Amino acid sequence: MNSASNPFIRIWAIVLLLSGCASVPQHLTEANKSGIRNIAIVSLVPDNVHFDKIGIVSTSNVYTAFDMGSKVNDSILYVSKGRVAKSYPGWTVKSIEYDRAALLEKAGSTIGFNATGAKQAFAELVRNNDLDALLVIRAAADKVDPVQQGPRENFLGEGMNVLLKNNSINGDMRLEISANLSVSVIGKQGEVLAAGTVPARLDKAGALQPDDYDVSVDMKHNHRPAVLAKLGGPVIADLSNRLNLCFDTLGFVDGSDPETQHVNVVVQPPAAKGSDEKSPGHAMPAADTFEQCFSRCRQYTDRSKEQCFDACK
Repeated sequence: MNSASNPFIRIWAIVLLLSGCASVPQHLTEANKSGIRNIAIVSLVPDNVHFDKIGIVSTSNVYTAFDMGSKVNDSILYVSKGRVAKSYPGWTVKSIEYDRAALLEKAGSTIGFNATGAKQAFAELVRNNDLDALLVIRAAADKVDPVQQGPRENFLGEGMNVLLKNNSINGDMRLEISANLSVSVIGKQGEVLAAGTVPARLDKAGALQPDDYDVSVDMKHNHRPAVLAKLGGPVIADLSNRLNLCFDTLGFVDGSDPETQHVNVVVQPPAAKGSDEKSPGHAMPAADTFEQCFSRCRQYTDRSKEQCFDACK
C-alpha cells in the first residue's frame, strides 16, 4: 500500500508535523538569552539552486539546477552575522569547522532536528567548540502550513529557487526567484530553543522580466555561464530578504519597524546586452565605507580590482 495515497496517514502526518512545529517557540526565552555569550553560525543550505521551467501541463516541466559555489553560504554568513550584531551585540560569533553533508544526513529524516542523531551532532559541535548555542540556517519547505499553500509554493524546492513560468499558448513568460529557508537557535543539548520560518508568499517578490536576464524557453541556453551570472544577483537578493524575514520572526528586532534592522546584500542590476558579462547579477554585502565595500567586493565576487573600485567609489 502506498502510504502517500492513504488519506488517514496523510492527515495524521500533518497533525504530527503541526504539533511538532507548535511546540517550538519562535522567540528565545529571557533565560536562554541570558545564558548565551558564544555562538557559531552553521549553514546547511546547499550551493545548488533549483532552476525549473513550469509549463501549463506537467509534461512540459523541466527540473534542473545550477551551482553558485560559495556565494550562497557567504551571503548567509554575512546577513546572519549582521543580524546578530544588531540584536545581540554582546554575543561573540565564532568560526567553526563542521561537516555539512554529515549534518544534513543526520537531520534529513521526517522529524528533522528532533532526530536523535541530529541532536547529538549539534550538541557535540557546541561542546567541542566551547559554545553556548548554534544558529542554524537550513533549506526548508513551507511544511508548516501545507493546507494553505498557494500554487506558487507547490513548485518550490527546499533552498534557492528560480522559476520560469512558461505559457506556451500565448508565449508569455514570467521569471520568479524564491528562497525557501528557516533559522533555528540550537542549545547545548542539541535541542531547538527557537525557530523562525516564513511562508514564501510573504516574501512579496515580484516577477522579473526574462529578457532582462537573457532567459528563454530553451533551458540549455539558460544554463550558459553568462545567463547564470545575471541570475545570481536576484537569487542572492531574495535569499537575503527571506533570511531577514526569518530573523524578524525569531524576534531579532527592536522597535516597530523591523526593516530598519535588515542586513541586505547589494545587487548590481543586469547590464544591457553586449556589455561586460562578468558584472551582471553579482552581489556583495552592503558596506559603510569604501574600504569595507572594496574588501567585500573582492571576497564575495569575481570582479577585478578595477571593477570593484568603480562599484564602491
